[in-house]
Amino acid sequence: MGIDQDTPSKSNLSVKLLADVFAEIDPHVQIESFEEAQGSRRGDNYTAALFRIHVKGFVLPDGNTAKRSKWDCSLICKRLPDSQARRDAYRSEALFRNEVRFYTKIVRELLSFQQRKTRESFSAIPRCYFARSDLLILEDLCAKDYQMPNRQEGLSLQQTESVLVELARFHALSLAYKAEHPKDFEALTASIEEGIFAATNLDWFRNYYRRLTRSAVEMVSQSFKNGEDGCLYVQRLRDFVDTDAFFMRMVDLVRGSSDLSVICHGDCWTNNFLYRYGTDRKTVSDVCLVDFQLIRCGSLTLDIANLIFCCTDHALRKEHLQDLLKLYGEELAKALKKFGSYPSFCGSCEEELMDKIHAEFKKYARFGLGLAMDILPISTCSADQAPDLYVLPTEDTSNSAPELNVPPNELCRQKMREIVVDLVDNGLL
Repeated sequence: MGIDQDTPSKSNLSVKLLADVFAEIDPHVQIESFEEAQGSRRGDNYTAALFRIHVKGFVLPDGNTAKRSKWDCSLICKRLPDSQARRDAYRSEALFRNEVRFYTKIVRELLSFQQRKTRESFSAIPRCYFARSDLLILEDLCAKDYQMPNRQEGLSLQQTESVLVELARFHALSLAYKAEHPKDFEALTASIEEGIFAATNLDWFRNYYRRLTRSAVEMVSQSFKNGEDGCLYVQRLRDFVDTDAFFMRMVDLVRGSSDLSVICHGDCWTNNFLYRYGTDRKTVSDVCLVDFQLIRCGSLTLDIANLIFCCTDHALRKEHLQDLLKLYGEELAKALKKFGSYPSFCGSCEEELMDKIHAEFKKYARFGLGLAMDILPISTCSADQAPDLYVLPTEDTSNSAPELNVPPNELCRQKMREIVVDLVDNGLL
């Protein structure tokens, strides 16, 4: 859809708004028109409406019309849905506020601190050009050859390693900032709203998680066949997801006090990582983290558990789990050293830091299972089976979260079973 007038589009953009944005970025750019298209496929995005914006115009260096040249740019527009009913059903406004705060306040403060201390800048996030309460305009990473991985396949070892490296660098920002500016860190994190696992959300999510936990137990129970003894695994799962106690266990995990509390990404599933590859189209050269609507302040191992148990398979975890934790610890230590020294609460050396990471992973790993019950049905289904969360639900959702109605498939059953088995066998559940 081509738009060349000063009127809002489906993305709620206008030529005037884009012209104002670029006046701050590059005053030599003059915007003439833009085209928009959906920014994600069904099943790839669940918390906001996305549009890919192709902006057209020209560059007029120093007002010299003789040097005028054509110019274009691709952007991502992320916005709240128009319908208030949809916003209420999916708690969109609180989640959107988090991401706006992240780009306008949190990450700016952390990056400013990093540049003062190390003259480096964490770069594994898209650039934000504009932010307000209902709208974000972001860099289009796909224009730089970044690609979203296949959510049904999950992540390869190299893809997982590359995310862990960037998570370690991201988490190091929090730890170093917290050590030097503890009161400012407390103020910075006080502005974050827990998107899901807050005690005040218990009634809202009660039926939603009852359905999910019941389904998870059924899937794991049914996956043990031909005389296999799965009683231990099923019972451990039942103990973890027992009725309303499950939700409050998740609440306790996210709000638990920890020396290694950081600003977490909060939503480390496959669709929130974009990769750029080398000339062989296989080797990962760069990765970017996207979607910061579920940021939270909590143990850094919450993000690690989310990544490892929701995005990798049993074979990868069996062979590489300890190596992945070691890689993360090494990268975290390396990043912290660039700030001068380890914060006292991280220990006095890399060995002590690694011990703390292992201890917290043992405590918080089960958080990955709690998330997997929600993520796996969506990440393993085909696009035509995926729910369209911005079509109004047919049932009354005024008092509870809407049901997703994603039927479990064989891959989902297999992955759910393998997560439970891996947690139990490693003494984590």
